[in-house]
Order: sequence, then structure tokens, then C-alpha cells
Amino acid sequence: MRIRRLVSLMRFAAAAGNSPRQKLTLFYYLALKPSLVFRGWATYSPNRILTFAIKVPGGKAFEVSARDNGLEVCTLAEFFSAQSALLPANLPSLQPKVIYDLGANVGIASLFFSARYPQATVYGFEPLPQNLEVCALNYRNLPKPSQIFPWAVGAQSGLAVFDCQNDSRGGRLESSPHDPKLKTTEKMEVEVYSIADLIQKKGLPPPDCLKIDVEGAELDVLRGLEGHYHGVKWVFLETHGDELEVQCIHWLVARGFKILPCKIKAIVWANRC
Repeated sequence: MRIRRLVSLMRFAAAAGNSPRQKLTLFYYLALKPSLVFRGWATYSPNRILTFAIKVPGGKAFEVSARDNGLEVCTLAEFFSAQSALLPANLPSLQPKVIYDLGANVGIASLFFSARYPQATVYGFEPLPQNLEVCALNYRNLPKPSQIFPWAVGAQSGLAVFDCQNDSRGGRLESSPHDPKLKTTEKMEVEVYSIADLIQKKGLPPPDCLKIDVEGAELDVLRGLEGHYHGVKWVFLETHGDELEVQCIHWLVARGFKILPCKIKAIVWANRC
């Protein structure tokens, strides 16, 4: 299993790197450095922002930024590898015009969907300043008027407390279900908008497609879509907990979405014809 993963990462680095140097750099941070850190022979530098020049579908090249934390470059491989299991085999052919990336983190998913659907405008939402800094760098690869906003998204608009946690993904809204394994390191106040208010009050175009990964607030995001879900063609949803996943699926099915099978646990794909 370990050798198979090493070979898979080597193939990804060889295919994605935009030069021999970039291929080696990718392979080092994907496969070699985690092994060195595990053995105590190297350390991560989470405040250091790495840059990778990679080839993406459509013949384009992206300058991708990721922190040296052992996770974000792996997320890059998770989305862009030819062996990625994130997409369901029977995902309908679409030509979306507007994609919302809710819980954009550092923007890897936004890059992936922009590469796959180059005609689409991507709007990202990421309230944590450390993530937002890197995400803004990655959004320089996207066509205008794609934009990243420093907001959280939920059931209702207003101000909310955001728990920053000892986790490289950042944190969660305080009202969301709590993972007892994670500790809160800081609290901050953030602006929260429902999708309905993003459209009606902020003037953003309604989304064709949604990617939702908001650390436990997934159902709140869906509830904030009420009145505007008819135009959504598909939803990519990462849930956090079995009960929450069941609730989200129930919400989607009740509104005419069809759930598509996905090989990865906690990933839900749904589409409306």
C-alpha cells in the first residue's frame, strides 16, 4: 500500500510539474518530506508559502501557492491527480457559468473547478485571514471576475464567532458541531451571509454549482439557499459526521437532487436535471 501510494505520487509529480525542477519539487513535498518529518529529520514551516508551477487540464499552467504544512500540497494532488476519486463516474456533462466555493480554504478546489470549467466564474468564501492570504494568491490564476471574499456562509446573515483551531484547515463557526479532538486557539468575529443574501443583497450572480466544505456548517449553508436552489445544477459537499451527512442528503433529495455515488467517504455529490 505504501509503495503503491509512493508510485502514485511520483506519477502525479511527473505529470503535473511544469519543468524537471518542478517535478522534483512536487515529489519532495508530496512524498519525501512527510517521511523525513515523521522520522524527525525535517520539520514543517507552516508560515512559509511554497509555489508550484503545474500543468492543468486544457493546456494551462497555474502558479499554485501552498503552505509548508504537509497538507495543502497533498490536497493539490488529491484534486488534480489523474487517479483522483473525487469526481463520480456518472457526473453529468455541464457548462456552469457561476461556481461558489464555500469554505475555500487556500483555493485548491477553486483552481480545480476553474481548470475543468474555464468558462465559469468562481466566487470563493473564506473567513480565516491565514487561509485567505494564500487563497488570494491562487485566485490570480482565475479569470475575471472570479473573486475571493473574507466571509463565512451559513443559514442567516450577521456576525458570528469563529473558532480558530489547532488544525491546518483553520477552524469552524462556533455554532457548528465541535470535534473534541481539536482545540480552539483563538476566537474571532466574522461576517456571515446566507447564499440568498449573497444574491439579493450583495448582488452576486446565483450559482449553477456549489462546493461546500465548511467544517460542520453544511446543513446551515443549504438552509440559507432556500428560494434559490432551483438554479443549482450540482452540489459537491464534504460532510463532517454521519448524522450531518444524512440530514444534508435528506435536504437535497427533498428538493429534487439526485445523489451520485462517490468512492470517498464523507463526500456527497448531488445533481438536478
